[in-house]
Amino acid sequence: MSILENKQRFCNRLKALREGKKLTVEELAQCSGVALTILEELEREVLPAEMMLHDAVLLAKAFDCKIYELFE
Repeated sequence: MSILENKQRFCNRLKALREGKKLTVEELAQCSGVALTILEELEREVLPAEMMLHDAVLLAKAFDCKIYELFE
């Protein structure tokens, strides 16, 4: 799987999880601690340069899943 495919899978999975929990992007930012600007870019399938591994950890915690599950 290419880097582009992994990025798309990650972004799509985040959006699906967010929508499944009926959260707005703003609510996800608030409950996860990930910056709203980062989440807005991910929603547009853009991987922000300022995103860190810690942000993925925070998102996994917010969705009560393992980090690798964000790529499924």
